[in-house]
Amino acid sequence: MARAQLDEWAPDVAEWARAEDFPRPVRWGEIEAAILARKLPRLPEEAWWVSAIGAVGWIVVVLLALPTFGSPVVGLALAAVGSAAEGGSSAEPWFVGARFFFVLATGLGVSLFVDWWQSRRRGVLQLASSGLTAVASGAAFVVVQGEARVGLWLPLLMLSAAMVSVVVFVLGLSSTPEGRPKKRKPPRRGPRSAARRDRALRAREGVLQILVGRGLVNADQDDQVRLREMPLGYWSELDGVDEAEWRRILELRHVGWRDFDASDSHLP
Repeated sequence: MARAQLDEWAPDVAEWARAEDFPRPVRWGEIEAAILARKLPRLPEEAWWVSAIGAVGWIVVVLLALPTFGSPVVGLALAAVGSAAEGGSSAEPWFVGARFFFVLATGLGVSLFVDWWQSRRRGVLQLASSGLTAVASGAAFVVVQGEARVGLWLPLLMLSAAMVSVVVFVLGLSSTPEGRPKKRKPPRRGPRSAARRDRALRAREGVLQILVGRGLVNADQDDQVRLREMPLGYWSELDGVDEAEWRRILELRHVGWRDFDASDSHLP
């Protein structure tokens, strides 16, 4: 966020950053804490119509995901409707649709297995998708038990989708998680709301540019990017360290520069 943008959006923050008598070297933690303590206004892009467009976008994403990640749930629903229908002719279209979606569900399970085989790592999406597919496919198999109208292929497809997904789920649980161990990731600090966190990050960015303009911070463009990308609430880590440690923290800002524990989750 440019300084002019900060002037228009949060003029009180911009004025504070220009007028405050900051110590030298600046105390990064105190600056960030002062920003987080302020009640920041809504960002210009937080208009209601922008939120509405975002909601429509998520609806489209969900609809597009239904034929793939949601295929076992759709297949389960179709099989249940078909089983409840009276007469063979009225049930057949529902079972045809269920067969189609359980073919997709089986393919989804196979693709998840291939993905696991290549990475040999546990992923959140992998576990969620395989678990959902296994449960929905197993439930669908139970629903059609004793139903003569389903034929042979539908139960076999349900079983294959369930079995492949169970295998993927078990393999995922027994594998190493993706990325670094959890303790290497800085616990979240600051506001829990995504909108408030975005406001704080934008304000922090604008204040940083003002401090650079005042000559209080000697940071080139690359270091300014690193400072902006520091996790919210962790600028205090940059206080009281020598140049080498300061540089190490910024270089490892995305993957963790030390081990973290429960005490690190406090608000700054």
